[in-house]
Amino acid sequence: MNRTVCVLLLAWMGAIGMPLRAAELFYMDHDTLTTRYVGAVGPLVLSGEIAAGDYDRLLLRIGEDEERFLKLNTIILASEEGDVPEALRIARLVKSLFAAVTVDPLTGKCVGACFLVYAAASERATDGDGLLGMRRMPAANAFLRENGVPDSLLAVLDGHADEVYWLTPQDERSLGIRSPAFTRYLKTRCGWDEAVERGVYTGERPFSAMSVALDCRDRLTRSEARKALAAALAARAAAH
Repeated sequence: MNRTVCVLLLAWMGAIGMPLRAAELFYMDHDTLTTRYVGAVGPLVLSGEIAAGDYDRLLLRIGEDEERFLKLNTIILASEEGDVPEALRIARLVKSLFAAVTVDPLTGKCVGACFLVYAAASERATDGDGLLGMRRMPAANAFLRENGVPDSLLAVLDGHADEVYWLTPQDERSLGIRSPAFTRYLKTRCGWDEAVERGVYTGERPFSAMSVALDCRDRLTRSEARKALAAALAARAAAH
């Protein structure tokens, strides 16, 4: 495609309101290693640069098949850079849905604005080192602190100017696999006991020791996620 055609195509896309840059949203319905189709069971993937309008696109994609999304209530993050205000909107939606997020080397890294979504998630995890990158985002510092990102980690960014700071395994451990707000929620509503949880995962206690708390977590978060999704969709409809 020559340069003139490219310019005309971009102008046409802008004229009809099609975003020139936007994140990709798709369900992981194939095994990432074998590419074998595994059915409509995989989590939703948010890939590419986050741009204005992506909050609405994500909300509508989830709303298209609420049951499919809430079955796992998980988003794979594979986004590098992007629009901070839009990422904040997405992060607040993810938090309200009690969604979990993961970052996997087979799908991509989570860098810059994407980290806001990672920090806000109820549960978060990476499958390997060097997958999470932070940039200085002064306008988002209050949000990051609100979601349990330590001041010590934010202070590290001051020495990196506009460069990406790649989180170390120790940094990820300091963040934890669960947001502080979600931990408090589980303790208050479900009697969650972190000592019992550690015992289960180390094999010192039977899985049944967590069954009541896990059932409580799944029941309550599923119900409240439905309410939050309905409210978000209603707010969008009213705004449009």
